[in-house]
Amino acid sequence: MKVVRFHEYGSADVLKYEDVPEPEPGPGEVRVRAEVIGVGIPDVLVRTATDVKTWPLPMIPGNDMVGTVDALGPDVTRFRKGERVYITSRELPLRGGCYAEARVVPETAPFALPDNVASEDVVHLANFQVAWFLLSHAAQPQEGQSILVHAAAGGVGSALVQLAKRRNLTVCAVAGGPEKTAFVRDMGADAVIDRHAAAIPEAVAEFTRGSGLHVIYDSVGGPDFAQNFDMLRPFGKVVTFGFVAGHPDPAIYEPMARDFSRNLGFQIFSIHYFDDKPELRRPVMEQLIGMLADGEIKPRLHARLPLADAAEAHRMLESGEVLGKIVLTP
Repeated sequence: MKVVRFHEYGSADVLKYEDVPEPEPGPGEVRVRAEVIGVGIPDVLVRTATDVKTWPLPMIPGNDMVGTVDALGPDVTRFRKGERVYITSRELPLRGGCYAEARVVPETAPFALPDNVASEDVVHLANFQVAWFLLSHAAQPQEGQSILVHAAAGGVGSALVQLAKRRNLTVCAVAGGPEKTAFVRDMGADAVIDRHAAAIPEAVAEFTRGSGLHVIYDSVGGPDFAQNFDMLRPFGKVVTFGFVAGHPDPAIYEPMARDFSRNLGFQIFSIHYFDDKPELRRPVMEQLIGMLADGEIKPRLHARLPLADAAEAHRMLESGEVLGKIVLTP
């Protein structure tokens, strides 16, 4: 069968479309024949060795797949051949493995899918899962409170906007350029700041009438990170969950403590906390599948490419111009 894998870390050029033996399921395992494969920033981080860890090579990247169960190992009771399922590598011991025409996984890993959900929408749900935990665990903004979402046109950012509006939060979103700001506005944001055209702190002050925000979600980091604390109201909190612009200056105590009476907070969030907690993780995904089936969340598809063009999909992601999800089809 065909897979895309890399034998060394590096640019998108290291991704190779290759033949490998088709896997056979063992006891308690199922084989899933791919229909749609999701492409995301975590795949890029793995390929460039900027993930939290490196992986044995050669490696097949890819964390999300929708397909059909086409082979059962001995003693499988949970699925039957022909059932449509979703695989996310959060349910597996190792990340990756989905850039393939088929893969074998434990029968405990896949999620059964209702007939009325589109496969290319399902592969967005790992982003919505992160957004759910950001709203429910990293911080718990309450109905009527205000949040700011940096990089709101990204996968997790746009999911945060949608889920936050479902919780009746006031959402101020930051994106870059007219196309991205229009996209975020369509996701339901109450206010959108074009970071190319306006100073974010001044725009937030105008939006909140000087009162500040309850929670700021930042996946960008970089040299401007500390200005988040100037945009909070008393008892407000900044939640960081990424650093696409580089790690923040570690000297954040001074901007936090400039006025002790404001009682500001700072939280680091990683989805990896839930790696060994399926009792927390899986019910959230089941609920998100139900929300998708009911039309309560609406992911956006950016492009559909053949599996052989995975390198081009990575180049598109790295261009910063992607709005929604890129998917690969075998």
